[in-house]
Amino acid sequence: MRYRSLVLTLATLATLTSCGSSRSASESTVVGAVKAGTGKVQQGFEKFCASSDALDVALGGGPHGENPAAITDPAQMKTAWTSITKASQAVVAASPTALKSDAALMLKSIDAMNKIFQANDYSLLEMAKKPLVRDQLAAISSDKKVLDASTRFNASLVKNCGK
Repeated sequence: MRYRSLVLTLATLATLTSCGSSRSASESTVVGAVKAGTGKVQQGFEKFCASSDALDVALGGGPHGENPAAITDPAQMKTAWTSITKASQAVVAASPTALKSDAALMLKSIDAMNKIFQANDYSLLEMAKKPLVRDQLAAISSDKKVLDASTRFNASLVKNCGK
């Protein structure tokens, strides 16, 4: 999994709940910053790459994780975000020293979103009705420091995990 996908997931979630906000220039930069890799895992990066793959599975390509029903089912959204948070923690733990601070910063943004979800009983439909919640999610997903960390992290995934 590339953290670019995570940033896009967070941005997608903020977009879903912000009634049509557009992608920022920073997000577009992240999207274009990473090219496809070789598919080959570098020696010594196996655990790191495997944890990244596990996070990719947990994300399942959307803010609702592997389960599209989580969009309308708060219980399933809670399950999805519990899995996403746990997998993100594993990525931080497996990250090489040079990437630990970037991974930790990205995990902090996941935790911040999860706290908002918890406070709103994981109901995306209810959160979409609350301007303050939409603004909070948008601020988290567009944090330039996180987007920059994601760019660096993605470059390492391309180089070391062949993604």
